[in-house]
Amino acid sequence: MGEIQQRGESISHLKLLPGESVIDIIVHEPREFDHAPSSLQQMMRLTGSAHPHEIGENGPSVASLAFDVSVQTSVPEGYSPLEDAETVDEAPDHLRLYEVLFGRDSLRVAIDLISSYPQLARVTTLRLAELQGTVYNREREEEPGRIVHEARDQEDPIARDLSERLGWGWPYYGSVDATPEFIRTLTAYCRKTEENQGFLSCPYMDKDGNERSMAYALDLAVDWILQRLNSNPEGLLEFKSVLEKGIENQVWKDSWDAYHHSDGSLANHEHGIASIEVQVTTYDALLDAAFLYRNVLDDPQKADDLQHHALRLRETILDRFWTDDKGGYFVLGTDRDEQGELRQLKIRTSNMGHVLNSRLLEGDDPEITKKREAVVRQILSPAMLNVSGIRTLANDEVRFRDGAYHNGSVWLWDTHHIAKGLRRHGYILDADDLDARLLGAVDATKIFPEYVRGDTAAVPSVNTVTIVLWDSVNNRENKVEQPPQEVQAWTVAAILAIKKRLERTYAVTDEISRNPEP
Repeated sequence: MGEIQQRGESISHLKLLPGESVIDIIVHEPREFDHAPSSLQQMMRLTGSAHPHEIGENGPSVASLAFDVSVQTSVPEGYSPLEDAETVDEAPDHLRLYEVLFGRDSLRVAIDLISSYPQLARVTTLRLAELQGTVYNREREEEPGRIVHEARDQEDPIARDLSERLGWGWPYYGSVDATPEFIRTLTAYCRKTEENQGFLSCPYMDKDGNERSMAYALDLAVDWILQRLNSNPEGLLEFKSVLEKGIENQVWKDSWDAYHHSDGSLANHEHGIASIEVQVTTYDALLDAAFLYRNVLDDPQKADDLQHHALRLRETILDRFWTDDKGGYFVLGTDRDEQGELRQLKIRTSNMGHVLNSRLLEGDDPEITKKREAVVRQILSPAMLNVSGIRTLANDEVRFRDGAYHNGSVWLWDTHHIAKGLRRHGYILDADDLDARLLGAVDATKIFPEYVRGDTAAVPSVNTVTIVLWDSVNNRENKVEQPPQEVQAWTVAAILAIKKRLERTYAVTDEISRNPEP
């Protein structure tokens, strides 16, 4: 560790691991704004809406946007565009990486906003059903029932580059969490609107031109999950790319070095890897699907089978993903040794916090209570908590770096998800504190950042340079820091959801104060 000088720039205290050296530092022209824009206005931009009531009418959210004078959306009275927009230069390419539909991202946006904009969940699941996998295709990593990861037109310049360099086909299906998230969002919409049978009967055209119903899309997604679980020795939902250069970590923390052991060595990608939050999401998805089959589709046998799979998965999670080390926590996940035996990826990450926003740890069983309280202590410990929220990786782990994409930074949607879990279990003040930190991060950066730095500074900040290392141990480049996208959809959704919740809270408080009980 030490100060690194290159091209006249100083990168202070960048931690280098054994075998690493800096090969490039790119200094980006700063883009500064006078104030944070409206989260509602940005959600309108992300969903192509001219008015708040149109959110959910024009399609799912794209994953991100940049502030750009060439992209202006008309807004209703009271919602002004960035006052200094005319002074902002057009955004450079490195801030325009994800301006398309991503399955995981769009579903997270939809479910975070389902209380205020339920139609967004409807249109998102419908669009993803239209793109749902129907055949086995290696280049796309497509499988029947699998929900798309990234939907680019093959003529998109970024798509062409990825196809040439990595061999990807389009649309690309390389994620394992989008499919259970699809089931969760579909069920949440049915529960929220009580549309149920009507929506499950809703027709759409699949990618092969066949007319289907949403019940059919549900069947396909459930069968994809069950096939994966039933073919796995421990009944886990693992990921392993079938492409030589496919996404190695097919989960939200998809950096190639995000999945590793406590000594810093990478997880074994020659075998399957199971991530804790994917197992938990799948557990909830199985229960959600069971509810629909039992109460809407009148198929109690299928519902019983899904509940059986959920129970088996729950037992495996509690047994295989828990460690009593360091006061107890859920590990990042599991990989396998050369003989195929499961090994824990025993590092403390924000992923453990996702368990709180699940049915997994509900109830007053002493062992469940013990685990729940231990996770809360870990998440709110100084190693995990910084001024902006929850670090993706504890700051005393080997691969922690302040500005690393998934190994130390704070992702605002991630912290919001954890805050909802805390509130679910009665940790109201702690949840409110996390929400306040997220609002503070947006106010400090004046954007809706993809992520912020996980350092110990008193004020939130974002990366301003791109730093590329050479890792001689793993024989590859590592873009260890890069500036975040300026308007990340699930960040906008998290902030908008927080503000909507506060509005409802203030409205109830005001109503009580104006109409006290006699």
